[in-house]
Amino acid sequence: MTWSKESREKQSNRFINPFKVIDYRGEVIAVYKNSVQAEKDGFQSNAIRQVLNGRAKSHKGFTFERISVDEYLEYIGEE
Repeated sequence: MTWSKESREKQSNRFINPFKVIDYRGEVIAVYKNSVQAEKDGFQSNAIRQVLNGRAKSHKGFTFERISVDEYLEYIGEE
């Protein structure tokens, strides 16, 4: 079974697994609620998950770090 892009996005909106994107200087450049949301900016969700799970060190020169839902909401300005 192949999921359509709309189906994947609808399903992913149910899950919040927030993480931050860190550049080579150690600065946070973005935060995402899940890896599917990051795909819109050119990242690959499977590569992000590999970095988050420790199987890879980086993806496209960036590292990724899990954050709490509260921290995610703080980054995006909602509380």
